[in-house]
Amino acid sequence: MFPSNSPVDGAAVTYRLLILSLWATTLAAQPARVARASLRLVGTDTRCDAVAVDGRTVSRGPSGVVVLDTIEAGTHEVSCGAPFALYLPARSQLTVTLQVDSAPRFAGSAADVNRYLQKSSALSTAAFSALWQVQPPTFRNRWQAAWQRERRALAAVRGADATFRARERARLDFRYAWGRVTYPFFRWRESDDPEIVVDPAVPKIIRSVLLADERWWTLAEHRELLGAIVHERARTLLATTAALQRGDARWLRAEFAALTSLFRDPALQREAAFRVLFAHLDDNDGRGVDSVYQRWLALSPNASQRSQIDSMLNEDRARMAAYPSAVYREVDGVPLFVHVMRPTAGDSSGERPAMLWFHGGSGTTGSWYQSPGVISALRQRGVTVLAIEFRTGARFDNDADALSDAARAYQWALRSGGAFGIDTARIGVAGFSSGSLLALQLATMGVDMTTGAAATSPSVTSRRFPAGVIVTGACPNPAEDAYTRKMIARHGSAIQPSPMSHVSSGLPPMLIVQASDDEYCAFADADRFAKMLQAAGNRADFVQVPGGGHFFGFYHPPGQRLLRDGITRALQQWGWMPR
Repeated sequence: MFPSNSPVDGAAVTYRLLILSLWATTLAAQPARVARASLRLVGTDTRCDAVAVDGRTVSRGPSGVVVLDTIEAGTHEVSCGAPFALYLPARSQLTVTLQVDSAPRFAGSAADVNRYLQKSSALSTAAFSALWQVQPPTFRNRWQAAWQRERRALAAVRGADATFRARERARLDFRYAWGRVTYPFFRWRESDDPEIVVDPAVPKIIRSVLLADERWWTLAEHRELLGAIVHERARTLLATTAALQRGDARWLRAEFAALTSLFRDPALQREAAFRVLFAHLDDNDGRGVDSVYQRWLALSPNASQRSQIDSMLNEDRARMAAYPSAVYREVDGVPLFVHVMRPTAGDSSGERPAMLWFHGGSGTTGSWYQSPGVISALRQRGVTVLAIEFRTGARFDNDADALSDAARAYQWALRSGGAFGIDTARIGVAGFSSGSLLALQLATMGVDMTTGAAATSPSVTSRRFPAGVIVTGACPNPAEDAYTRKMIARHGSAIQPSPMSHVSSGLPPMLIVQASDDEYCAFADADRFAKMLQAAGNRADFVQVPGGGHFFGFYHPPGQRLLRDGITRALQQWGWMPR
C-alpha cells in the first residue's frame, strides 16, 4: 500500500489499479473451496463383495471399514447390497453400519439427516394407493394432513443445512401437488365412478410450487409432477381435439400440445418436451413420432438431449430393419406389422413352428420387441417368433380393441406364414402380462377364420385355436378390474374378456409361469385358471416361481431358469423340438 503522505501520480494509480484487477481476476479464476465431510461405512465385509460411492469402487481398510475423511458435502449414492442415498452437510461426520437383514444404522452429526431420508413417508406411493378409493373431500383432507406432518418432521431434523432443507421442502411440495393432480384419475380408475372429477384447487397448487427452478429438475418428484401435469392436460385435449383422435402416437402428440400451451418459460418447456419424448420412446418405440420430433428440434434442445433422442430413434430403426416384416392390417391409415424373427439355434431349417408374441405394458405402452426372455428362449429352441404390433393406449388411445388385432394377426399367420418358412399347422401364441391376456383369450375363444375376429360365440363353425400357448405374469380374470370394465364399455365391446369365462374341453396345451408374489396379476387367479383347464380335460402345465415378482422374466435369474426349463419341456411335449 502507498503511504498516506506519498505523492501518487497518474501512472502509479494506473499501475495500482492494474495490480488489483489482476489479483481479483486470479481469485475469480480459482475454483471455489469445496465443502467437505467425513464418511465411514462399517460392516461391508458381510454385506457385499464390492462397495461403490457415486458409481466408483472404494477400497476397505484392514477391518473391512471404508473411510472417506474428505468426501465432498452433499448427496451421495452408496452401493453395497441395495443402493441408497446419503446426505452430508458441510463439516459433518457420518458412520453407516450396514446390516444384512435390516436398514442401515447411522451415527455422527449427520445421523438425524439420514434417518429422515430413510424413514417411510406419509406421502409415499403406498400411502397414496391406500387413499385411491376414498371420496374426494376425504382424500384432500388426509393428503394435506400428511403433507403438513412431513413438513413438521423436516423442520425437526437436527444437523440439516439450508440446502438440505430447501431441497426437501421442494420434494414434499412436488409430491403433495402430484397427489392432488393424479388422484381424480386414480379414483375414477379404481372405482365405478362414471367420470373423472377434476380437483378445482389444482391450478392454484401448481402455481405455488417451484417447477421452473432448475435446482430441482433432477429430483424424481419434480419429474413425476411435471409428467402428471402434462398428462392430465393431454387427457382433456385428446377428448376434445379431433386431429388428435386420428393417426399414430396420439398420446405423445397430445402431451406435446399440452406442454407447449402449459409452460411459457422456454427452459421449462424444453425440459418438459425432452422428458415427454424420451419417456414415449423408452416405453414404446419410434413409430409415428416424426412430427413431434421436428417440433421438438424447433425448441433447440441441448446437445446431450439431442444425442439421447437420436440414439433411441437409431436403435429403433435398426431393430425394424433387422427382421423381415409384413403389414397384417391397417387401423385409421396406420399399418400394424408382424415382425418375423427366425430361430437362432436348434433346428432352424425348413418350415418351423411359430409363436405369435404379444408384449406387455398394461395395454397402454409397450413395443413388439420387448420380452421377458420368452422371445430368445423360443428362437434358441428352433421356433420362429412373430412379434406383433397391436393397438395400445399410447399409440391409439385405445387398448380395448387389441384382441381384434391379435385375432387378425393369428389369421394372417395361418394364411401367409408359409411364405416366411412357417409350419402353419404349428402356430401358437405367447405373451407377458397384458399380452398374456391376449394369448389366453385366443386360446380359450379361438379365432373365427371367416371374420378374422375372436370367436366369442359357441356357434361359430370356422373356429381355429392356436396350437400351443405360453404365458408369464398372466391375468386370466381381468373382469375384476374396474378400468378394464370401463374400457370395454367405452368402446362398446360385447366380448366377455375373462378367459376363465371361456374354459371348455378341447383347448390347446398351455404353459403358465407365474411368480408366487406377483404384485399385478394374482398368483391365486393363475393357479385357479390352470386347475380349471385341467378339470376340463386340457393339458395345462403350471410353473410357480418362488419370489421374483411380476417382472421375474426380466430381472430374476432363478425365475428365468424356471421359465426356460418350462419352455423346453412344453416344446418337447408338443413335439416341436426333440427330447
